[in-house]
Amino acid sequence: MRDFPSCFGENGVQVADSSSSSSSKNAQNLVTCVYQCRLRGRSCLITVSWSKNLMGQGLTVGIDDSSNHCLCKVDIKPWLFSKRRGSKSLEAYSSKIDIYWDFSSAKFGSGPQPLEGYYVGVVVDRQMVLLLGDLRKEAFKKTSATPMPSDAVFVAKKEHIFG
Repeated sequence: MRDFPSCFGENGVQVADSSSSSSSKNAQNLVTCVYQCRLRGRSCLITVSWSKNLMGQGLTVGIDDSSNHCLCKVDIKPWLFSKRRGSKSLEAYSSKIDIYWDFSSAKFGSGPQPLEGYYVGVVVDRQMVLLLGDLRKEAFKKTSATPMPSDAVFVAKKEHIFG
């Protein structure tokens, strides 16, 4: 009777080759959610992408018009994400767009999205167009924004999870 590894040849005990291990070094978990809302009376899509890799967690918020033209985009890289709270100001359609986030109390699971204790808010001309997370009261206090008459509508979710 032969040894178990010898049944598979010389490489019988090799777990992975170098090409597969290099791709796992760049592995990134990604969850993208798309919301439809109104910006100055025009339909637009807000795309929120949560990522997690070896560098840490990240967040991207993009706003596209109805013809998929990018109006603005904010990348919150892992090193900015580690500050736990902040804001970015942009302009589109002659409107001031502010994106606020607070992850100082956030609880994370194995995925890239926080489970609780956070908010991400998109404010256009002092109106909250999109608010994610469970810290709604804190978000409105921080932003001094007013709620929109109609909320953003969740359109789609795409997940790319390794592991």
